[in-house]
Amino acid sequence: MFILDISKNYNQVLRRVAASISAGNLVIFPSDTVYILAVDPTNQKAVNTLLSFKNRWTGKAISIAVSDIDMAQKYVDLSTDTKNLYQNLLPGPFTIVSPGRHRVATGIEAENGTLGIRIPDSKYIFDLIKLLGKPITATSANLTGRTPHYSVSSFLKPLSLKKKNLIDLVIDAGKLPKNKPSTVIDAVGSEIKILRRGDLITGSSQTLISKSESETGKIAEFLLKKALKLGHNKAIIFSLSGDLGCGKTVFSRSIGKKLGIIQKIISPTFVIYNQYPLVNSSFKTFYHFDLYRLTNHFEYQEIKFLDHFIPWTLSCLEWPENMGTDLFEKLKKSTHLIAVNFTYLDQNTRQISFSFPY
Repeated sequence: MFILDISKNYNQVLRRVAASISAGNLVIFPSDTVYILAVDPTNQKAVNTLLSFKNRWTGKAISIAVSDIDMAQKYVDLSTDTKNLYQNLLPGPFTIVSPGRHRVATGIEAENGTLGIRIPDSKYIFDLIKLLGKPITATSANLTGRTPHYSVSSFLKPLSLKKKNLIDLVIDAGKLPKNKPSTVIDAVGSEIKILRRGDLITGSSQTLISKSESETGKIAEFLLKKALKLGHNKAIIFSLSGDLGCGKTVFSRSIGKKLGIIQKIISPTFVIYNQYPLVNSSFKTFYHFDLYRLTNHFEYQEIKFLDHFIPWTLSCLEWPENMGTDLFEKLKKSTHLIAVNFTYLDQNTRQISFSFPY
């Protein structure tokens, strides 16, 4: 067993990992959630080693990581609804279970023939899969029933010599953020079911569920990552709708914090908007608007509302319904506008729906 630091000679380390996996070996590898056990899921010898390490019986599924939906469709059948899940939730901390196409080794698909697919939001895994040209297993690096690991030291400490001898390489990316393992979504039937709860919970392909300010913050970070892929050629706007106290300002604060704003972002209720210059960010300016008090078109003209939304800016805009249809449609045409709606499901639960300008 060799331990390699992924921050040193990155491309060389990846080639070493790819060669090891191609040879049928077991590699410990970092992901966007936890450290994972990576083998070639089409290699029966490699899968047997993985199952032996996990103390897992054949028939309890092992998820695999792919680079995109095209690769996923080589291994699972995807309905139109499931393709929508992929488009709106992946890459991200979700595993989507679909009917398998039986192109993997025994022990990867579940007893009922289903298979879980991940597209992690991880450069490490994306680059590795691209190099291999095929998926890797994405099960967490722990023994069955034990907690996942966020550092190499915590992973190795409890292992017996017998278990260590099953591992060819350990790739050290330092201590990972303490994100939960992925949310597992059963998309086989007509209605999706949550089989395992992670940091993000979904109700459909375009809704996420929050039960706390912390969870609303994680949803904001997830949507921000997706928004960054839209590019900077137009202003990016999060249009935040919902009742008072439903989490719009919490969402905006989380976006600002992720962009590197140190000071606390306060609701601009009495000044219409706050402007925050950005330094260590791909954006130049973050705007936080509260349109609750604006009631007619002349007030928007007075503050030169549309002039703020230029390339390389990102904005959170609360109470967009106060703009009126004409102004809202102008924004949709001239910017990357992401509509986000907050709805109370009960006193402690919000449903956060979103729509990207695809």
